[in-house]
Amino acid sequence: MGVFKSEECAARTDVLHGHYVGTVEMECSCMIDMIQQHIIPSCKNGGVGPVAELEKAVLTLKAGLAGIHHAESPYEKASLARTLRLETMVDIRSVCDDAEEVVPENLWTLATYKELLFLDSHTEATPNYSSSGQYE
Repeated sequence: MGVFKSEECAARTDVLHGHYVGTVEMECSCMIDMIQQHIIPSCKNGGVGPVAELEKAVLTLKAGLAGIHHAESPYEKASLARTLRLETMVDIRSVCDDAEEVVPENLWTLATYKELLFLDSHTEATPNYSSSGQYE
C-alpha cells in the first residue's frame, strides 16, 4: 500500500509493544498491591485462606515484572508481558477468588461483584423527589 516506510512500521510496532507492556505493568502492579494490601490481610484476619499461596503469587508477579524489565527488545518485553497477563495473572486471579470464597464477608475489604454490578440491589438510597414528582 505504501502508506508507511519500513522504518516507520518498525517504529510503530515498537511503540505499540511498549504501550502494551506499560498497560500490563500497571495491571500487574495493581494486582500486587491488591493482594498485599487487601487479600492477604483479609485472609489473616479471618484465619482462613491460601495465605502462603498468595505470598508466593506476589513473588511470582514481581519476578514476571523483573523479567520484562530485563528483556532487551520491545518485542521480547511484549511477549513476556503477554505471558504474565494472560497466563500467570489469570492463574493467580483464581487463587484470589478462592480466598474471597472463604474469607468472612465482613472481613473482605474489596468490593464484591455484587457490590460493583448490582449497586441498587444492596443499597438503601432512595431517590429524592419533589412534591411535583420531579427528581431533584
